[in-house]
Amino acid sequence: MKGERMFLLCLTIFSITLISISALAGDVENLVLNHDFEDGINPWTLWVEDKATAAAEMVIDKKEHIKGKKSMQINIQQAGKNNKRIELHQRHFNLKKGQKLTYAFWAKAEDARPAKMICNHRAAPWTAYGSKNIMIFEDWEEFYTDVKMTADDNIVGIYVELRDTLKGKVWFDNFRLFEGDYVPDEELGQTFPVDYRGKLSVTWGQIKSAK
Repeated sequence: MKGERMFLLCLTIFSITLISISALAGDVENLVLNHDFEDGINPWTLWVEDKATAAAEMVIDKKEHIKGKKSMQINIQQAGKNNKRIELHQRHFNLKKGQKLTYAFWAKAEDARPAKMICNHRAAPWTAYGSKNIMIFEDWEEFYTDVKMTADDNIVGIYVELRDTLKGKVWFDNFRLFEGDYVPDEELGQTFPVDYRGKLSVTWGQIKSAK
């Protein structure tokens, strides 16, 4: 009996937490335009640093997606020689000093690869307001980082930095930039990887759909 009561108590607390998170997520205003690529490529842009030797393109993929019916695919077709950057961008956001935000997106890759997510001032001195080094694996996973505005800034940008020495395809979906601490998307939930490599990761959305 004692074990059953403890289980029911934990289940109740867990259920209340999920309901609270869902309510918070419903109030989140996403500042990112065309965040799930349902409207095509614009206003997203791709920047290739090593234009002389690297070859990369971005296309809308209707077969791979985590939300909606489309995702963004970046295909690095030809590796560069100097480990230079390939970046997926959106700008400009008008943010105010003292704001605390969350920058988040979902991604997967043909082969596991390192990347970096950054929110910064899109001109010299390129002030970073939030950044994180990440590893993108073969299964969809959400990544997020805090953004803390240290100045008024009307040319803030978000982007993902890849390296051109690793060829292959990378998919992105459901970008978010919103004020406040991280909350999962109410439709998708949050990723809970089973192992470090993320190969068996699942989401609350998948768990709920399986019930």
